[in-house]
Amino acid sequence: MIGKNLTVLFLTLVLFGCSKKEPNDFLRQPIVGIIQNSEVPILIKTIYKGKVRIEYKKADESSSTFTNWKMLSNSNALTTNLILSGLNYDTEYKYRVEFDEDSYSKWFNFKTFPTQGAPGKFNFVFSSCMREKYMSPYVFKDIAQISPTFVALLGDQMYGDYDGNLNKLELYRNNDSIRQAMVKKGEIILKDKTVLQAFRSKYQRAFIKSFQKMSSSIPFVATWDDHDYGQDNSDGTYRYKEIAKKVFKETYPTYPFEEKNGGLYYKYTIANVDVFVLDTRWYRSPMQNKDEKGKTMLGEKQLLWLLDGLKQSTAPFKIIFSSVSMNDYGGDTSSGRDGFDNWMGYTYERSKIYTFIDNNNIKGVLVFSGDQHFPSAHILNWKNPLKYVSKTDSSIEYSLDNLGNAVFDFSSSPLNYKISTGQPLIPANQKNPKFSYEIFRPEWAKPEKVKQNDDMVITSVYGIVEIDTKSSLPNVLVKFYEINHETSKKVELYSVKVTY
Repeated sequence: MIGKNLTVLFLTLVLFGCSKKEPNDFLRQPIVGIIQNSEVPILIKTIYKGKVRIEYKKADESSSTFTNWKMLSNSNALTTNLILSGLNYDTEYKYRVEFDEDSYSKWFNFKTFPTQGAPGKFNFVFSSCMREKYMSPYVFKDIAQISPTFVALLGDQMYGDYDGNLNKLELYRNNDSIRQAMVKKGEIILKDKTVLQAFRSKYQRAFIKSFQKMSSSIPFVATWDDHDYGQDNSDGTYRYKEIAKKVFKETYPTYPFEEKNGGLYYKYTIANVDVFVLDTRWYRSPMQNKDEKGKTMLGEKQLLWLLDGLKQSTAPFKIIFSSVSMNDYGGDTSSGRDGFDNWMGYTYERSKIYTFIDNNNIKGVLVFSGDQHFPSAHILNWKNPLKYVSKTDSSIEYSLDNLGNAVFDFSSSPLNYKISTGQPLIPANQKNPKFSYEIFRPEWAKPEKVKQNDDMVITSVYGIVEIDTKSSLPNVLVKFYEINHETSKKVELYSVKVTY
């Protein structure tokens, strides 16, 4: 009898307990996208195959709305975008993910943008260069406490060619002697079997818990630069760029890309401010090419799209997100090739942009960029005299009335290789159209030495941008922050205000 009962118990467990699949779960927490036309995409990445949908509602209401069910499979890397529709602007929402096993995630919260097309107030954080080796988790915690309207990631959200080079994966996988030589040099050997898997695991390693907690509640805007595109100073000839694009689209919420099968450039509107997000990698010519007609950063189609968009825009401010800086100081040459990786190596095309802006009397163009590896603010394409409204040792204000069609260029990258990156405002520099100013970093913000090449590295610089187009004097305030590693508190380094 005892044996028979044990057999019955065993069969019962198999049929009703052990045979049931475990509830699904996230590989990464959801990432919230940007609201356009009352819709918000949320990217879901799970552990198991199956169906998912999102239940969502206003934070102060009890009735829920559901998205359609989406199927997760290996073919889409267990990733999908779920679209929340019929949303109100400037409103708090809560959402949770329902899995096909009748299980649910916890509730998450986010807030939609100010009304599209109308004057409004909003703020955003911009930064770049999230190399995992130097990541500082409390940077993301601090940004989350600010509760910005959105966060703009301007490239190098992971490093495909550092800390394990995915471009050498096929080489050392098929050649033991090369692999052993790399190990002897102390290089990290990736365990992934394919380049596709390596791209995926690189993002997974970089998106640490504090980042995921932030991205599940704050809308994210993203573009790529050379390292998450795949290789240092890479261009349109990069052999793995189709794989890189596939994984980028698996990693971030869907954006309104202009081309389905081309580069990752797109435009959106927040309040009455137009935002142009550039792809500076997919179409670009090699940086060692001679800087003349035919050498391109954007490609013909993207360049015309940008110029036409700037001309047609009636926004008081036109924001451009560029993964590389517009100024003449941040050009990277680390690949050992001739030329410069940022816009100073593509001055023929850059001049076309400046000339077009000037000829069409386009005011209020503000470029925000990454990659430069030190924080800076520059005024480009201006004519003497350069007048300011007011200034202190740590702030300055300009009026577009005095600057004509000048273009501003702000760069904020946390991965810095210098002890100090500039000086306080120098009067002589204010007369040079190529140099406005860099942001001075205090003594406590000097990067610590690391063993590798004695580079100087720190990982906490970011910018906060506050935009107010409701005011009688529409304005943009850009603040640069450093997190004090001794106190773990953020400190404002410098601020620049621009009034329209």
